[in-house]
Amino acid sequence: MSHTAEIPLAQGSESPLELKPLKAADPQAVYHRRAQRLLSLAKDSPLADYFELCRRLVSIQARLAQEADFGKLLAWGKDEATPLSLLGSEADSYWQGLLQQLLSDLLPQVDESIARVVRLLMQQSPEQLSSWGRSLRQGHVSEVPARFSLFIWAAMGVYWSHWAPMVIKRMDQRKVAQQSMCPVCGCHPVASVIVDQPRAGLRYLHCSLCESEWHYIRAHCTSCGQDKEMTIWSLDDAKAQVRIESCDECHGYTKMMFVENSPSMDVAADDLATLMLDSELNAKGFGATTLNPLLLAHETT
Repeated sequence: MSHTAEIPLAQGSESPLELKPLKAADPQAVYHRRAQRLLSLAKDSPLADYFELCRRLVSIQARLAQEADFGKLLAWGKDEATPLSLLGSEADSYWQGLLQQLLSDLLPQVDESIARVVRLLMQQSPEQLSSWGRSLRQGHVSEVPARFSLFIWAAMGVYWSHWAPMVIKRMDQRKVAQQSMCPVCGCHPVASVIVDQPRAGLRYLHCSLCESEWHYIRAHCTSCGQDKEMTIWSLDDAKAQVRIESCDECHGYTKMMFVENSPSMDVAADDLATLMLDSELNAKGFGATTLNPLLLAHETT
C-alpha cells in the first residue's frame, strides 16, 4: 500500500458558480450499471457468490424502479421541498410493499440458506419492519438483524431514490451547504466520486439510500470538515482509480472513486471490491465514515 501524498488535490479551486451543488440520479440507470459492474467484478473476486447475490438483488431493484407503483409524494407542501429525511410512518407501507415484491422475485433465485432468511423476513410484521427501517436510516445498523439489513435497505433505496429527483427540483440549491450527510434524505454517503464535468477534479459524495450526489470540496474531511491534516492512500500508485482520503484529526476516512477515468465504475460495487483498502486503514486506526448498502449484511448485531 502506498502513501500517495503527491496526488494533486486542487484545494480551494472550485467556484459554486461552476457546479451543481446537487445532482439527481436516474435510479433505473444506476441499478443497471451497478448490476453490470457487479457481474464484471465477480469474475476475479473471492466474494464471487456474494457479488452474484447482490447482482440479482440490484437487478430486481432496476426492474422495480421502472415498473413499481410508488403512490404519491407524501407530506409535501406546494411551495418548497421537505427533506426526504423527514418522511415518517406514512412512507412505510410503500417501501414495505416494494420489499415484499423484491423478496418474492428474489426467492426463486437463491439457495436454501438464503431462501430461509428471505421467507423469515417476509413474515415480519409491518411494525417490526418500520422499526428496523427507521434504525437503518438513522445509521443504527447494529439494531437490525444482520441477515435482514441488505434486503430492507434495498427496498427503501428503491422508494427514496424514486422521489429524490423530484425533491431536488424543488430545493433552493443556493441554500445547500457542504455537509457530511445527504442533504436530500439525510443518510450517509457510500464514497466520493471524482468527476470531469463541468470540469475535471470535482468531488461529489454519493448517497447510500437515495443515490443523489452532492458537492464536497476536496482535501476537506467529509466527516469533521477540517482541511489541514488529510492523507491520500492507494494500494498501488498515485493514479489508482480507487483511493482513500483519511483524516488525521478525527481518524475517519472516505474512499474516492475516480470515475472520470473509468465510467463503468459504481460506488457501491467498487467499494465492495476494494475491501483490502479498508483492512489496511482499519489496521492503522482509521474508521470508515461511509455506509455501503451492499455491506449492511456484514454488520454485527
